[in-house]
Amino acid sequence: MALPQTGPQDYASITEYVKEKLPQNDFILVAESFSGPVAARLAKEGVEHLQGVIFVATFLSKPHWLLLSIARALPLKLLSALPFAKPFVKALFLGSAASNELVEQFQSIVDSLPPRVIKARLSSMLSLSFSAELIELPVGYIQATSDYLVSSNKVTEFSACFRELQVRSVEGPHFILQANPAKSAEVISELVEIFGKQTGKGGVTF
Repeated sequence: MALPQTGPQDYASITEYVKEKLPQNDFILVAESFSGPVAARLAKEGVEHLQGVIFVATFLSKPHWLLLSIARALPLKLLSALPFAKPFVKALFLGSAASNELVEQFQSIVDSLPPRVIKARLSSMLSLSFSAELIELPVGYIQATSDYLVSSNKVTEFSACFRELQVRSVEGPHFILQANPAKSAEVISELVEIFGKQTGKGGVTF
């Protein structure tokens, strides 16, 4: 599901936007990176038909505050056109093994976002603070083993909120779904099967 490219970019507003687009049958959310706090809000609200959440390389409090602060102050679209942009994208987001095609797709997505939206989302991440509150819902967390943007300690925040958190590690960088799709899909399928046993339901949308 694409996030809004216009209007407010704070987490409360984006959560309301996403809520209007959720399926009307049982479903599982897969929430990567910036989207994690949105899924956590939906889980906390107990939205109808939500059967579980799979969080991927994400956070409940601000991630790497220094990198976020620097990124917010830089002209990101201008930087993406510079010669060192591809090695930078590989190092931080997609891994050294990423193909040129994947890197170009990533840059194209970034370039398609209005600068105002990018900076507003960075500000939203910087304003996040963690507050432990137990939520009864099947939840998994996929942790990228070479994530330089989200500390491995962030998983403890999820453990404090979700009683039966299922944690799985997948080898690769921050955007692990794109960098290691085969292994990520395998883990997601495993977690969906576990959720089905916990809820007694199968055939859900995700």
